[in-house]
Amino acid sequence: MVFSKLFGGGKKPPEGKPQVRRWLESLDPMWRAAVTAIAADKTVDEVFKQDIYRCLQAGQLDAAREAVRKYFQFMSPETRERVKYAGQHEAWADSDALRDAGIITPTSENDPVDSIIIGELPLEDDLRPANLLFHGEGHLLTVAPTGAGKGQRFVIPTLLDFEGPVVVLDPKGENYAATAWRRNLYGQVYKWAPGEDDSDCYNPLDAVRGWDDARLLAELLIVQQSREPFWDEAAKDLLTGLIFFVLRTRPPERRNMREVCRCLTRSKADFKTMIETLQSSSEERLQELGNILESRSENLHSSIATTLLTQLAPWRADEIVATTSSSTPGWSVETILVKDNMGVTFAAQQGRPPGWHSPAPGRHERGMASSVYLIVPPEQIGAYRSVLRVMLGQHLSEAIKWRADIERNNKLDDELPESFPDWPMMFYLDELPQLGYMRIIEEAVAITRSYRVRLWLFTQDMAQLKEVYPKWESLLANCRCQIFFRPNDMNTATEIANRLGMRKDIWGGEDWVASPQKLMGREFREDAVIFFDGLMIRSRMVRPAFDNPTLQAWIAEQKRDFGEEVLRAPRAEAPMPARDDELDAPPSGGSESAAPTKSEGSQREDADLADNPEYQRRLAALQAEMRNGKTETSSPSPEKTVRPPERPAGSSDKAKPPPMPPSFDE
Repeated sequence: MVFSKLFGGGKKPPEGKPQVRRWLESLDPMWRAAVTAIAADKTVDEVFKQDIYRCLQAGQLDAAREAVRKYFQFMSPETRERVKYAGQHEAWADSDALRDAGIITPTSENDPVDSIIIGELPLEDDLRPANLLFHGEGHLLTVAPTGAGKGQRFVIPTLLDFEGPVVVLDPKGENYAATAWRRNLYGQVYKWAPGEDDSDCYNPLDAVRGWDDARLLAELLIVQQSREPFWDEAAKDLLTGLIFFVLRTRPPERRNMREVCRCLTRSKADFKTMIETLQSSSEERLQELGNILESRSENLHSSIATTLLTQLAPWRADEIVATTSSSTPGWSVETILVKDNMGVTFAAQQGRPPGWHSPAPGRHERGMASSVYLIVPPEQIGAYRSVLRVMLGQHLSEAIKWRADIERNNKLDDELPESFPDWPMMFYLDELPQLGYMRIIEEAVAITRSYRVRLWLFTQDMAQLKEVYPKWESLLANCRCQIFFRPNDMNTATEIANRLGMRKDIWGGEDWVASPQKLMGREFREDAVIFFDGLMIRSRMVRPAFDNPTLQAWIAEQKRDFGEEVLRAPRAEAPMPARDDELDAPPSGGSESAAPTKSEGSQREDADLADNPEYQRRLAALQAEMRNGKTETSSPSPEKTVRPPERPAGSSDKAKPPPMPPSFDE
């Protein structure tokens, strides 16, 4: 109907239609959109329309603009709006571009096992919108204000659907409440919630095997606060030494942060005894630490110790001591990733997708991908910042290291197919800026794409990110997918508008693809702006989980079929408090430098796999192989692979040397 009216109100013969269409398609996309809008407007006189068409047919764009400007007042409000922003949609990626990029998958194909839904795109040729998928390597960043629904629209739906291992920073505990029942089907669920009776336990010192690990732990524990960096660096050096001291001189049940804090709160006599113990140690670095502590003035040591005690205050709280002095059986990144890899590779050998499955009607076998929820009330994130930094930083560092070892061993396994479905370990980091600057986050987004580790970072606005991360542009650039929606501050809206850029408008000037005011207005209320693999996408947001009837019906059906029970791992035993006469005693066995042993939690398997001899045999063999380095190709030692091999892309910092022994030069 519209095309038949372009010339003479439909008086052209039918055979003229193809010619009209060819002419229309030959126009610039902006003019094509304007002509289509004007042709469909019944309030515009046909004489006016013909005047505009003749100018365009003659290639007289200035005359066509003048005609549009002349008749603009006679157009309906809807047409004026469409003409004003004609061609704007051409800046956004269309469905063909999204299909070519693999962001939309054909309906005849199954979605990749590592895919997550990030939005929807209405399609003209389909009644249902197409899901926009993120899969493959890379990381995500989502920027949206408090109350915009980041958890309901993104975190909860993906936790229900994604079957790989996850670590979730869950400030309100809502994600655990909404998804733990389903994650229980995918594998073991760990819940760290200090102050709650059913909280699991995680001991950071269980992941420390040497000096480099101790240094990483010290960096995560110390949030830079001093204007003079000497005090923070000196505190890190001393803390590194004390962690290493506790690791090498304490029995397994006392290798925890409670013991490290105890070393800082001693009397002068006890401190002198500790220095003597350090100096008589067979460990060279402990001897150096003892000599340094002895040579420094009492005032200097007191100032550094005060800095440390302030930073470590959260670790002395009763609820933190109770949940960090030992580890829940099975809660270590090594165990989580080794078990997950066994499940994935076993499925590959059977020729089926990984994850839970039903081998027979009425039966199902649980998956082997663990889920870790870190739950701290939003008002306590600041107080427990040090603890959360350690837990997230260690899990990320360990994931990088063990993923590299696992990938290397998989390539040497002749029984595995050349390629098979797999998924990354995902980290959901809500309220990231509240944790303070974390160097490992910058490094991870820059170098972990090939390690099958995926980060999803969340922040309220760009100002938060810029304040905490000086190299925020590098962080942004290293996130393959960036999602912005409902900005409520001009700085963030302007940042998005600048990224989208300008376009030529119908008057011959330039206009925003989407102005800051438009991005903050009603038109984009239910839309998100996504930058993904070089494409600019205007996406319809996924409905909140609580307001999605289809999802709620599916949840009810799944709970009816599989239940809501969450099978928790056995609780870790709390270590016995040290007696005064044990404070500086070497560990039993007489060797002060005995290698650290893993806690009971990292040696035992989940209850549902304890009686499976084939699983236990393969687990023990793979762990031993990775620890002993029994591969056909040379590989870096675990201690060396903990630190990422390169600096963040775009970093202006000079390469840093390996960590050195403590130094407190005045």
